[in-house]
Amino acid sequence: MAKPDQFRLRWKGAITGPFSLARISDMLRTGEISLVHNIEINGSWLTVRDYFRTIGLSRGTLLPPIAPLAAREDSDAPPPPPGAPGISPTLNSPAAAPVSAAGEALERNVREGYLWCGSTFLFPPLFAVVVPLWEATVGTLPPYSKYTLFIFATLLGCSLPLWLVQRVGRQISHEGLAEISQSQSRLCLVLAGLGTVFWLFMFWFLAKPGP
Repeated sequence: MAKPDQFRLRWKGAITGPFSLARISDMLRTGEISLVHNIEINGSWLTVRDYFRTIGLSRGTLLPPIAPLAAREDSDAPPPPPGAPGISPTLNSPAAAPVSAAGEALERNVREGYLWCGSTFLFPPLFAVVVPLWEATVGTLPPYSKYTLFIFATLLGCSLPLWLVQRVGRQISHEGLAEISQSQSRLCLVLAGLGTVFWLFMFWFLAKPGP
């Protein structure tokens, strides 16, 4: 199937376009849009970042190369006067700076959500460090008491990322990225379940009495 050459963009429910890939590349460079904007592909919506990955493109490779003849003609032509038709003064204007900053902040929130998803396997052993510290302070604990503390550490370590992902998800949902928020919530829930099973199994071997 041939790739479309015109795309519509969606941001906070507002749909604009269609735009060519070259125009989308210009909008990315000037901060008019960010990689977390949605782009319509065959009737479905993806983030610009995901679509770039699908077709193997990046910000710097979107614009097609300029033909040598066209480049020579452009270099020979005199620069257009200020305010000439066809020159958009908004591309490099300071007004694009707030849009760019907002897009970068939203991208950071999306990355933060995925980082919290991965922390479901990191937090349980961090909280479980309390158990040997407790034993070093009050003495050796019975195996079942030790395992009970390990259970609390595991549940807390796997539940905290869920809460953090939900908090980040509320922020990005208000910016029109409810699909990404739901995807992160599902991913974190699956990883939290797997992390709980894995660490409870590991802590059982640490807590059970030796032969």
